[in-house]
Amino acid sequence: MKIKMTQRSITKKWAAPAVGLLMLTAGVGAHAASNDNAVFIGGTPIMRVRVAAAGYSPDQRATAIQARLNRILAHGPIYPSDITVSPFGDEAVVRIKGHLLFTADMATARYNEATPMELANMWAEHMRAVLPGLTAAK
Repeated sequence: MKIKMTQRSITKKWAAPAVGLLMLTAGVGAHAASNDNAVFIGGTPIMRVRVAAAGYSPDQRATAIQARLNRILAHGPIYPSDITVSPFGDEAVVRIKGHLLFTADMATARYNEATPMELANMWAEHMRAVLPGLTAAK
């Protein structure tokens, strides 16, 4: 199911990130509760990849993002200021501590009815709200 998400609806929908299921792209119903194509921190899903791109399936993209996130987490807690967005050709990238996390490509942007830069900024805001709480030293 395709759902248009705005920054306001993402913020409202995921207002309780530490308690509930966290997803980067929208999903509802039974499919949203599954772990298909999900990326995790400590067992908590933080995003879900819904669109194939550049010859990679959603599952392959999620696996690559998970590997990147694991490498980033080795550098310690993540703070909102660690998360940046920059253009990358016709696409946009989200980086954490200078390391690529994921790319907002044209296919995923179309799926979300946004430009790649708009989508990357929405994703980055979501990550700024979610990751610090999940990565803070305990």
